Amino acid sequence: MPVYNGAAFLRRAVESVVRQTVSDWELLAVDDASTDDSLGLLKEVAADDPRIRVFHHPTNRGVSAARNTGLAQARGARIAYLDQDDEFYPDHLARAWEWREGGDVLVFRYDQVEERAGTPHFGKVNEYDPARSHQAMFTETIAVPLGVVHRAELLERAGHFNEALGKFRGQDEDADLWRRFARAGAKFTFVPHKSGRYHIRSDSLARTRPLPPVPANGLPSPVVSVDLKFGPDRYTVRIPQGEAGTVAQLFERHEYGGIPLNRLNNPPVVLDVGANVGTFALYVKLAVHRSALMHCFEPYPPVVDLLRKNLIPFPDVTVHPVGLGKTDRVTDMLVSPLWAIGNSIRSELVPEPAGRVPVPIRDAGAVWDELGLDEVDILKVDAEGCEVEILEALGPRLKRVRVVLAEFHSTADRRRIDALLAGHEQFAASFHSIRVGVVKYIRADLIG
Repeated sequence: MPVYNGAAFLRRAVESVVRQTVSDWELLAVDDASTDDSLGLLKEVAADDPRIRVFHHPTNRGVSAARNTGLAQARGARIAYLDQDDEFYPDHLARAWEWREGGDVLVFRYDQVEERAGTPHFGKVNEYDPARSHQAMFTETIAVPLGVVHRAELLERAGHFNEALGKFRGQDEDADLWRRFARAGAKFTFVPHKSGRYHIRSDSLARTRPLPPVPANGLPSPVVSVDLKFGPDRYTVRIPQGEAGTVAQLFERHEYGGIPLNRLNNPPVVLDVGANVGTFALYVKLAVHRSALMHCFEPYPPVVDLLRKNLIPFPDVTVHPVGLGKTDRVTDMLVSPLWAIGNSIRSELVPEPAGRVPVPIRDAGAVWDELGLDEVDILKVDAEGCEVEILEALGPRLKRVRVVLAEFHSTADRRRIDALLAGHEQFAASFHSIRVGVVKYIRADLIG
């Protein structure tokens, strides 16, 4: 248990261990230079139970270092994790022991308790099952430490927590270790039982970390190369490291899949609004039609640079370094400190921006007319909250779009998109959460 200024919750967390239905456990609590009474409280509970051992960092070193200090002292054959503001259910360690031969890494379900005032689901408890996201393990955090129990010997093969991670918000120190377990050949087993309660609070340790600094190049993480293999085609795309998961999202999970190819012209005309570094453009070229005529719109200069480089082999792709909207203007883009794909001009989507950059926005309808477009085969709109505005600007021109792929960021936006595409029928959807996803439409006269 890593501890930093957790005095308000520590008794609940510790008591959830003491109440376990098995007694053969040790609790290794590591105080990471707390400024509240956490250390004193830990020493107090340890005085009453010799199974609780307390360690202390004289200076704050971060959650990964705190976990590693505990791991270095661990004497058990299995390792379970408990954050200072979470709690185990009484039978969790008994279940872990019961399933001990089931795999090297046991991944449990857990209940999520929403405790952030003002959120739509405040006060609600819902079960989270990591098994539903197991295919995304190498691109996403599929389970917090509360849901993981593993063999101690795995640490010798895969290493401990990376102490360079965990100091800033959004860093993936937990999932980084789980991935290294997988690469070391560990067997993962998803257990159909719940480990405990994961409390979602605005003042939790993960959410109060400082935002990472944005490098001088304007991208939130180093640029890496991702190799694509799609049938006989091979291609390398350059992308910020933290966003490499979008490649799997498109090419493995087919977020934009299901496009009715027999309803497209030859070659198809494609508008990619919110092109980012060009992953959707590459998807169209490799999975839809190699000769597609594409127009890519992206306003953020550091991303435009990667977009141009990634699409050099395709002369029939035109890059437009602008965003689309209702009017021609220059506005501030709020720079996300975590992902360039999260940049937006809507403040509610980037509440703590790393900076502001003026970007050009063009009237979407005027751009359509200037390009002399007659019929568009695919219109993909992923503009971080501006999708409704763009569709409204296109107005009656939408009747000349065969397939629309539109991201939405709220249920209200989702309903508005439905209304704007009254001449289309939805044929598929993919959801990132209850409120965010992609809806896919085909023009009604093409159904049959």
